[in-house]
Amino acid sequence: MLRALKITFFLLLLINLAENSNHSWADDKRRDGNWWMAQKLPGKLSFIDGFFDGLNLGNNFSYWGFYEPDNKSGVDKKCFENVLKSFGEHYNKYFKNVTASQLVDGLDSFYSDYKNRRILVADGVWLVLNGIAGTPRDQLEKMIENWRTNAGK
Repeated sequence: MLRALKITFFLLLLINLAENSNHSWADDKRRDGNWWMAQKLPGKLSFIDGFFDGLNLGNNFSYWGFYEPDNKSGVDKKCFENVLKSFGEHYNKYFKNVTASQLVDGLDSFYSDYKNRRILVADGVWLVLNGIAGTPRDQLEKMIENWRTNAGK
C-alpha cells in the first residue's frame, strides 16, 4: 500500500512538472506573441507579476545612479523631480487599477490576431495598456500597425 502511494505521488509530481514547464522562459530567446500563446495561465500571471515588479525596479534604476540626498555631485534637482513626475504620471495613466489578470486577458485577445504574433510581449503590454487607458481606436490601430511593421527587425 505504501509503495503504491509513493509511486502515485511520484507520477503526479512528474505530470505536474511536465504541465507547468512546457515552455521555460530561459529557453526561449524571443518573447513574442507566439511565445505568449504557448504559455499556460499560471505562467502568464507569473510573467505579468514579474513585469509589474520590474517596472518598479526600473523606476528606482532611473534615479539611483545620480541622486544623492546631500547633492554632492551637483545633480540638477529639477531633473530628479522630472524623472519621478514622469514615472508617476505614466504609472497612474496606464497601470493604476490594472490587474495582472486584466493584462493577461488583454494580451490573450491581442495575440489571438495572428498578425500581432511577432510583436514582443513588452511591446504588446504597452499596446494593451493604451487600449485599457482609452487611447482612441484609430490612434491605437496606427500604433499596432507600426509595431507589426517593425516586429522582428
